[in-house]
Amino acid sequence: MESKTESGSMGYLWFICLVAACGGLLFGYDAVVVSGTNSQVTALFDFSPRQLGFYVSCVLWGCAIGSAFAGPISDAFGRKKTLMIAAIMIFISATWSGLSDGPAHLIMARLLGGFGIGASTMVCPLYISEISPEKHRGRMVTLFQFTITIGIVMCVFSNFGIIKFAEANAASETLAPFWKWFAVDQSWRAMYFAEALPGILFLVCAFFIPESPRWLVKNQRTDEAKKILKRINGDKKAAAVCAEIETAVNEESDVRFFDLFTRKLSRPLILCLLLCFFAEACGVSVVFYYGPQIFEAAGFSLAGSLGGFGTIALVNMVATIFALMFVDTAGRRKLLAVGTIGGVIAHLVIGSLFLKGATGWAIVVAINAFVAFFACAIGPVKFILISEVFPNRIRGKAISIATVCIWLTSAGVAQLFPIMQDAMPTGFIFYCFAGVLALSLFVIKFLMPETKGRTIEEIERSWLKHED
Repeated sequence: MESKTESGSMGYLWFICLVAACGGLLFGYDAVVVSGTNSQVTALFDFSPRQLGFYVSCVLWGCAIGSAFAGPISDAFGRKKTLMIAAIMIFISATWSGLSDGPAHLIMARLLGGFGIGASTMVCPLYISEISPEKHRGRMVTLFQFTITIGIVMCVFSNFGIIKFAEANAASETLAPFWKWFAVDQSWRAMYFAEALPGILFLVCAFFIPESPRWLVKNQRTDEAKKILKRINGDKKAAAVCAEIETAVNEESDVRFFDLFTRKLSRPLILCLLLCFFAEACGVSVVFYYGPQIFEAAGFSLAGSLGGFGTIALVNMVATIFALMFVDTAGRRKLLAVGTIGGVIAHLVIGSLFLKGATGWAIVVAINAFVAFFACAIGPVKFILISEVFPNRIRGKAISIATVCIWLTSAGVAQLFPIMQDAMPTGFIFYCFAGVLALSLFVIKFLMPETKGRTIEEIERSWLKHED
């Protein structure tokens, strides 16, 4: 017990960060669940390519709105309460989607889920970065990306199991009429409804985590903040961290939201917006939202395409473990550069395979290579960076802007992909994604600083000093 008092409890830190990161699990689940429903929903409601694009992307437009409002809400009422509100919206959305009686209700339910997912993806990395010591911050924020991959794996195999159940019971006469309709004839409903279970789990676990100590200090609740910091950092380090937070809050007393658009803080804002744009415009949303359809185009059946998609989910999870291991040692900048170069090469290979008419597992392997480079660098680094480069006083609102950029870009790509696929060969689309990633290398080289091993307050002061 004494060692915990002196050096803090790593177990407690891991518990807090894992619970907060479960918002990523819901994001991952929701990001992929739609991919298993596209074929059925398109046939049921006779969607055109444009309508299919809106059906897939509507949740992302909701995410943009949710993340925009989550910043001010989390600044006003706290990070923990915002996470709980997000969990409630995701649970309602999953239930409503599964029981919706038409395309209008389904899209409204998906929009509500988007509000919750957008809020959680904005607040979860923010909360984790504010509560984690600097030497563990990169790894802890990467937990958010890791739980996204767990959510994706859960959803892929849930969808696959539901499809297999539906196929096995297609001619069954023993199932109750409701279950025949819900889980067999229209099995996409069961896919959506299954998301309610992790939604409830996240809500229950959120009751047991503390409020962000940095938010507490900013709101004159320093004694509460000190208790949390002592449990995480130990007595001696907690006093120093609390004093540094108080100093930073006082120093930034004249920092206002609109300072983000002045020379004082425009550099971190531009950097985050560009990295978020490139990370989403590189085609990752196409892989996860349309993966089964891409594999169907490569010659797989629906069940086979979901199985091939399962390999992507597993590779995504394993590659994120690599990021957990090296983001605090290799550094954000080097890791992102390596991942981006690898992503460019993978996209060029994917595009060439499609243009040559290749089918089968060659396409699966090439797409898995892109996913591996994305998951070990591009995905986690964007969340780490946006969570650590803005001043305490405006961090929530600033991260909202960056997160809105993530969702607007992802929504645009998801909306346009079916239209582009209808107008040009799929291979050319992947060449475009390679070009997007190549451009991001200039941002990494000329705009991105290294932030590993620095406290949030140290990073903040480095921006505030550059006013010339």
